[in-house]
Amino acid sequence: MTEIGASRAENSVLGTPRSALRRPLSTAGSALGASLLYGAAAEEKVVLELGTSTIRAGFSGDPQPLCAHDVSGDFASTGAMGWRRGTQHGLSTVTLDDATLDALVLEQVRDVYRRHLLVDAKARKVALCESVRLPDRVRRAVARVLLGNLRVPQVTFYPAEVAALMTCGRTSGLVVDCGHQGAAVVPVYDGRALHAYAERLRVGGQMLAAHVRGLCVQHARFRAFGGGDSRPAEPEMITDLLLEHMVRRLQCAAPLATAPDEFAKLARDGLSLGAVSDELAARFASHTVGASAHIRMVVDSPQHGRGELLVPRWVLGRATELLLQGDAANDHEGLLSAIARCLARAPVDTRRELIAHILVVGGVASVPGFRFRLAQELQSRLAGEERWRALAASVALAEEPGPWNQSPYLDPEARPESRDKSANGSVFAAADRCWVGVSLAVAAKIGGVDMRRDDFDGHSLPRLD
Repeated sequence: MTEIGASRAENSVLGTPRSALRRPLSTAGSALGASLLYGAAAEEKVVLELGTSTIRAGFSGDPQPLCAHDVSGDFASTGAMGWRRGTQHGLSTVTLDDATLDALVLEQVRDVYRRHLLVDAKARKVALCESVRLPDRVRRAVARVLLGNLRVPQVTFYPAEVAALMTCGRTSGLVVDCGHQGAAVVPVYDGRALHAYAERLRVGGQMLAAHVRGLCVQHARFRAFGGGDSRPAEPEMITDLLLEHMVRRLQCAAPLATAPDEFAKLARDGLSLGAVSDELAARFASHTVGASAHIRMVVDSPQHGRGELLVPRWVLGRATELLLQGDAANDHEGLLSAIARCLARAPVDTRRELIAHILVVGGVASVPGFRFRLAQELQSRLAGEERWRALAASVALAEEPGPWNQSPYLDPEARPESRDKSANGSVFAAADRCWVGVSLAVAAKIGGVDMRRDDFDGHSLPRLD
């Protein structure tokens, strides 16, 4: 099995180290440990986090989910036109009707119970991690499947943003959730998510992958084995499997290497989805760091046979600029503008506390260097405006033990003994942080909003505000 295939099968095969059969004894006894710690028997619940394209599941008290896989598969549903069958990726597709959405959610959640959790759904209560990015119709579908189809006795709803900050020991901060099909900037103050001031964006991992594909078609070269000159890459060479490999294993966020104001102007005029201007490409190439200017991968071409694909190194190091700066040509706002507008809308007395504890979660946050690059860009932008200059020095990452600019990623001379040890949240993966927060909340007997099976009418859901 190839390396890519092995990583994909890791979370989907019964009996892998991430399944309940191979669950470590230290985490399997989390209920007993919690009962000894808090003085009463702690009830172990199933913890679910359904994103727009990924589902994570496990048991309360565990430090990581047992499974995390993409929401996709063949499903059948009954609707106005009778039985239909097809393949669907993600949960937030607007073309899905309620019956089709329920069938997709039921297939995914039932598969999690059968392959990974290995428990009866009727015997365990569920703690559901809810993100502000999840549409209301998806939340209703999840509730209908859990309480109606699977007959779960009770579902407890937890806000994902508050739970994520709990993993850092914080109750206030600015949570930047950058997922597959969108992003959200949510301020949290004193343990309450301020959804009225939240900002939602369309940039995310899906747009990032499309941007990498477009840049590869525009700037990559193909050279067939056996000699011959290189030629421009063709779209058929960038397969989905190759694109997934580049985005998940080769991509990084390169540090800023030019003046922020100058770069912002170049990005506004020359950066768009799947393309960059020649001036901006030359600027990126001149600041490339690495042993080679290209990354070589073996691909197959229908017209030219097997050869190597030469991808400029800056393509994978600068693709995240689209998420930070946005795409003005296609009216896609970037994360920096959304954070600035969220701060402007938030109450004045909360702004310094929010900006001092920025927590970046979601799948895109796992890109190496992305969190530090976001803090660097945000500090530069705030320092350049008279209104926000006083807050620029307070920019910090919530999960880092000390100021972000003392991290070894940006300052090689920073010594671990000189850094503050008050924070220890960097031990959790950024993509799993919301799930881990709910797991901790249940184990610590921190309540959420409960809904019993007999109280659900199939439509109404409790509000987490």
